[in-house]
Amino acid sequence: MPSARESRPWRPSRIRTRWRARPPDHSRALWALLIVLDILPFPWGEDVLAGLFMIVGLALPSRRRSALAWARAQGAAAPWRLAARVCAFLGRWVARTRTLGVRRPEDLRDNLVVEGREHLTKVPGAAILLGFHLGPTGGDLTFRVLGFPVTFLGWRDRAATAEWWSDAWRPFVDPARLSFAAARRERWSSVLYAARQMLLRGEKVYILADGDGREAFSLPLSVGEWPMRAGWLTLHQLTGAPVLPALRRLEGRRHVISIHPPLPPLAPGPERDLDRWRDCLTSLVEDYIARFPEQCPHLALILRLTG
Repeated sequence: MPSARESRPWRPSRIRTRWRARPPDHSRALWALLIVLDILPFPWGEDVLAGLFMIVGLALPSRRRSALAWARAQGAAAPWRLAARVCAFLGRWVARTRTLGVRRPEDLRDNLVVEGREHLTKVPGAAILLGFHLGPTGGDLTFRVLGFPVTFLGWRDRAATAEWWSDAWRPFVDPARLSFAAARRERWSSVLYAARQMLLRGEKVYILADGDGREAFSLPLSVGEWPMRAGWLTLHQLTGAPVLPALRRLEGRRHVISIHPPLPPLAPGPERDLDRWRDCLTSLVEDYIARFPEQCPHLALILRLTG
């Protein structure tokens, strides 16, 4: 158990260590802001960041246009209000990547809720948890805090910024165990090979359906085509591990993870089965967008899917 002194984010040595660990995809200004806001207790830092992202998002013409186009595509009665909430949620997404103000895993666990837990507990061995760029981030971390040993597959490795975390978080963010993220995109095949070995050993992995790698198919959403990548599909075909969609959302301060039943096994000659998977995932995502349009900043502001 770390001492109170070890967990203090405002210690000068801790601040210096964090500053030196700035990842290349974060500007100096944003990284400095995250360091400062983490000094505040949860949820103050997250609320401040959400407010700043809302102001900046509505002030930037291109982002404002995207947010308003998304709001109108949803048929919002008050497009400006929904546009503001979408911009603000992007700030909450960034805050959740660093668990701003959350000092201990126990504090995070207190705000986690799992729907459909039985779908995961019924799978004693290998499983592919399929995430999406919807709702809050932190898939593998939240699963591990809840007691599910899950390894993340992707590019943005938490190991690159391990210095961010206090000792209390080390068991959940240890780079030696928790991620097989490649430093270069041409090494994605080696990531999938390692994941295949893990699944054959009966372990569980977490991968984003719309993450990295070549495109497998697209979801024909009402707002536009959303490309799905082939990595998780390849892993299922190679190992037979069940694929469980895992969607997440915020309800106030609570982080809700909805685990859905496994997709039907993919038989040889998969074209017809792929149609079933496409229909199933499309239905799940369309329902999510209709219920939580403000929690889709990736679709609204980055991909700019607006129909």
